[in-house]
Amino acid sequence: PKDRDAYNSSEASSPFFFLSSFHQALLYGTMFACEGMLLLVPLVALGQPGMEGMGFGSGRRMRDKEPLAVKEDLPCIRCDVCEIVAEEIYENVEKARSMAPVEVVRSRPGGPKAERSTFSEVEVNNVVVDACNRRKEAGEWLWYVDLVETASEKPAWGIWRDLTKKEAATKKNYLLLDVKSRDGPVRKWDRESATLKRSCDLLFDDDVEDLEDFIVPLWRGLDSKKKASQLLCKELTTRCKGKRVPVPAAGRRDFDYVDEAKNLLETERMMQSMEEQGMPMVMQSRDDMMQELVEQLVDEGMSEDEAHEFIEATTANQGIPEEDQGHDLPQDEADYEDPDL
Repeated sequence: PKDRDAYNSSEASSPFFFLSSFHQALLYGTMFACEGMLLLVPLVALGQPGMEGMGFGSGRRMRDKEPLAVKEDLPCIRCDVCEIVAEEIYENVEKARSMAPVEVVRSRPGGPKAERSTFSEVEVNNVVVDACNRRKEAGEWLWYVDLVETASEKPAWGIWRDLTKKEAATKKNYLLLDVKSRDGPVRKWDRESATLKRSCDLLFDDDVEDLEDFIVPLWRGLDSKKKASQLLCKELTTRCKGKRVPVPAAGRRDFDYVDEAKNLLETERMMQSMEEQGMPMVMQSRDDMMQELVEQLVDEGMSEDEAHEFIEATTANQGIPEEDQGHDLPQDEADYEDPDL
């Protein structure tokens, strides 16, 4: 604290004496979060009255823990990811087309009335943009894919594109995409998930020269999802041209397909909705919120020991209204891992 005399005086008997409204809000949210529990944390912390229990924080520590893509895996999954994305987009576009309202129009003044769908290129564009977003319906596929090496004995549920006889005869180790049933749990978001997303992002950011060349045919209507795959992966890009790339000779680290409850997907979608409304949020654990609070108190002049002592005193229910004490909340594990660099 800047005023050490005030800090040691009786006037500063409350453990909240030096806390701004922001830090009080963050500390309250931290105290109400039991060990390991994930909270939805607003990224813009205003410390407004009546919102102290929400668990305010910047979310920086959780964003730092977002898993990173495995660069070495990207060449091995180029074609498979492109085909999955093309078919997912086609199915979502056709679903949007079938749900679009129909309007009655005249082709010319005084002419006969005719029904016309309001389905537009804008809606197709939205689907294409959403295909690489795990929080959108078109990007839901990202939660149900496992990367499996042909050299491993890892059980597979449904291989997307199996080896050809020629590829199998080479005895090389290839990377296949095992697509799980969407009736089951989702996958814990890890580095394999991030790799799939990165491959999808590169498809539209680098490989497709003009997105309109894909959007317009989709809007006009393609015969099948196979036609969509042919267009995107062989005509507009070279994703599925040439030989399949094997796993590097040095090998790779495999990540187990860890099941997560499906309500995680709903939580992610709620976070996306809040972000679109101008209220971005992250899932943050109690430990991360505690560490972030310590860092902020140190920035305001406390030593690290003083910050820890202050938090310990406060979380021991000193200076907290009696009705706010003793909240028991269910425990859970964090949904994200530190990147293994």
